Amino acid sequence: MKLSRRRLFQVAGVASTLGCAGDEVLTDEPLDAAPDEQLDAMTGELDVPIDDDAGQKADAGEDAGEDAGEDAGVDAGVDAGSGGGGDASLDAGRDAGVDVPRDVGRDLGVDVGARVDAARDAGMPVSNPDFRRLTERPMLFPLGVMGGDADASSAMFWTRYDGSAAITLRVLEMEGTRIVAVRYNGRVTPGSGGYVRAVVNGLRANKQHLFAFLTGPVDDPNGRSPIGRVQTAFGADTLAPITFGGTACTNQSKRPFPVLSHAGGRDDLDFFIHAGDHTYTDYGDDAMTLGQYRTKYEQNWTAAGMKSLHRSTGMYLTWDDHEVRNNWDPEQFPRARLAAARQAFFEHRATRRSAADADRIWRSFRWGRSAEIFILDCRSERRPSTRNGSNAQYLSRAQMNWLKAGLSNSPCVFKFIVNSVPIVDRPGTDTDNWNGYPAQRREILNHISNNRLRGVVWLSGDVHFGAVCKVEGSGNWSNIWEVIMGPSGADRDSRPAVSAAQFPVLVYNIHNYTLLNANPSTRTLTVDFINAAGNRIANSRWSRTF
Repeated sequence: MKLSRRRLFQVAGVASTLGCAGDEVLTDEPLDAAPDEQLDAMTGELDVPIDDDAGQKADAGEDAGEDAGEDAGVDAGVDAGSGGGGDASLDAGRDAGVDVPRDVGRDLGVDVGARVDAARDAGMPVSNPDFRRLTERPMLFPLGVMGGDADASSAMFWTRYDGSAAITLRVLEMEGTRIVAVRYNGRVTPGSGGYVRAVVNGLRANKQHLFAFLTGPVDDPNGRSPIGRVQTAFGADTLAPITFGGTACTNQSKRPFPVLSHAGGRDDLDFFIHAGDHTYTDYGDDAMTLGQYRTKYEQNWTAAGMKSLHRSTGMYLTWDDHEVRNNWDPEQFPRARLAAARQAFFEHRATRRSAADADRIWRSFRWGRSAEIFILDCRSERRPSTRNGSNAQYLSRAQMNWLKAGLSNSPCVFKFIVNSVPIVDRPGTDTDNWNGYPAQRREILNHISNNRLRGVVWLSGDVHFGAVCKVEGSGNWSNIWEVIMGPSGADRDSRPAVSAAQFPVLVYNIHNYTLLNANPSTRTLTVDFINAAGNRIANSRWSRTF
C-alpha cells in the first residue's frame, strides 16, 4: 500500500505554513543571463549501509494541519461530449501503447518509514538521506521553493537563499513515502540576489520526487528549506491519464490567495500551469529597476497560497503583460527596463533558459504520447505597428513556425497551447490579443483546421474571468476550443458579453483555478473550475471527446 500525495506532504511537513516609455532606465544591479546550473543524477549502486531505524512513524500531530477542504473534492466522473474529424496525430485507441498506472499510490495507513529500498535503488550513496525531519529555516528561504519545466529525464529546482554559507540540493525519488533513491545530493551555487536555478539531469520518467535545499555539511545537514515535489513526465511511449491545474492573474491585492492554498493542497496534480500575470509589477506603482521588480515578486511569492502552490507540484509558466507593465508595447518599451523585467521573470521561476537564446520563453514538453504542452510568449515578440497588415506579427516568425511544426509533428493525443491572452473572438474584444493581429490569427487557426489536427486546446488567462469556449461561434474554426483559466487573484469591472452557444461555461466574479483531466485512451478532456473552498463551481463542468 502507498500514500497519497497529500498524505506524503503531511508527513514531509510541507503544509506549513507607469513609467516614461521613451526613457532608458538603468537597473540598480548588473543584469545577468548566465546559464542554469546543470547537475547530473547519479546512477551508481548504493554502497553505504542504510540505518533501518531511520524509518520511524510520523508523529500523530502531523495530521493536525490537514487541509479542511480535503474531503470537498471534485467528482471524478466524466461526461463525454461529441467529437470527430480526421487526425494528424496517433489514435490512442489503435496504437500499441498501453495505459501506464500512476507511479504514486493513493492508499492510506502505511508505515511512513524513510528507509531506502536498496534492492531497487540506483542512486547516490547518502548515509542518512531523509531530510523531512530537519528543522525548516524560513528566514533563509523566504520565497519558498519551486520545481518546474519537468520532462521525462530532468527538472529544474529553484529557491532564493538569503544566507552566506554553502547550501546543498537534495532530490529524492519516492514511492509513496519510501525513498527509492537519492537522485542528487550536492552543492548548488546561488546567483545574483541569491537565486538558485539548477537543472538535474538523468532522472527517471514518471517518478515522483521530493526536494529541499539543505544547510550545513552535505552529508550531515542541520536545516532545510520548505520541501517541494516534482513529477517527471511520462516516457516516450506512455499513454496514461493526466490531471493538472491552471490559473492566471494573481494581483497582490488579493493575497494570501486562498484559492491557491487549496490548489497547493491537492494530491492528484501532475503539474500546474500559470498563464501569466503571476505578479503585477505595475500594481500600486510601476517597477522600473531590477530591484523594484524583485520587490514586486517578493510581495506575491511570500503569500501563503503562492508558496503552497509553488512547492506542491511541478510548474509550467509563461508571462503576460503585468510582469512588465500593463499592455506594454515591445516596439516602444525602454530596453533596459525590459531587460530588468525579463531577468526578474527568470529569477523567480523554475523556468529554463534556452541555450540557443537565453531570452526566449516559448518551449514545449511532452508527457509520453498523452499530451504535449506548448508554452507561448504572446507579449515580447509583438509588433503593434504591423497589426492590420498581411505581415502582422503577434508571434515572431520563428515562434509561429515552431508552433505550427510542433502541432503537426506531435505524436500526442492532446496538444495544449498555453497562450496568455485568449484567441477567442467575442463581443467587445479589443486589439490587445490575437484579434488585433488578424493575419497571424488566421494563419494558426487555418493550420489547425486545414490539417484536421485533433486534440488541440488553447489554455489562456488575462481577461479576469473563466470560461470554456469555441474560438469562433460558427464556421471552420468553431470546433477549436479554448479554456480561459482563473482568475485566482484579480477582479473584473463588468460581466463579459458572451454568447451562450459559443461559451458553454462562464465563471465570473469568483476566484478560482481550473482543473483539467485528460484521458488519452478515450480522448476525453474534462474541465472543472474550483473555488477557494475546494468545490466545483456550479455549472462549470465541461467534457468533450476529441
